[in-house]
Amino acid sequence: MGNYRGPAVVILDNGRQLSVTADLRTSTVSGRPSWQGTLSTPISSQPVELINLGQGVLRVGTRDGAFVRADISDWLGSPAGLFQLTIEGNGDAPF
Repeated sequence: MGNYRGPAVVILDNGRQLSVTADLRTSTVSGRPSWQGTLSTPISSQPVELINLGQGVLRVGTRDGAFVRADISDWLGSPAGLFQLTIEGNGDAPF
C-alpha cells in the first residue's frame, strides 16, 4: 500500500499533456492491486479537455497508469479555487 501527493501529467488521446497535482493511494481489491485518488489544477488554468474526460493515462515521473473517471460531474464539488476530479486505476500504480 502506498500514497503519492505531488506533480503528475494527464496524457490525452491526442497526445496533449496536462500538468496536475495528484493525491493518490493504492489498495487491494479481491487480491488485485488498484489505485485511486484525485487530480487537481487551479481553476484559472482549467483545461477544457478535463471537464468531460472519462479516461486517460496518468504519468508520475517516468511511470504511466491508465485510469477511468466514473462520474464526469465530480468537479462540481471541487474545493474553492481548484478544478478537481476523482479517478480510479487498475493494475500497478504509476507511483
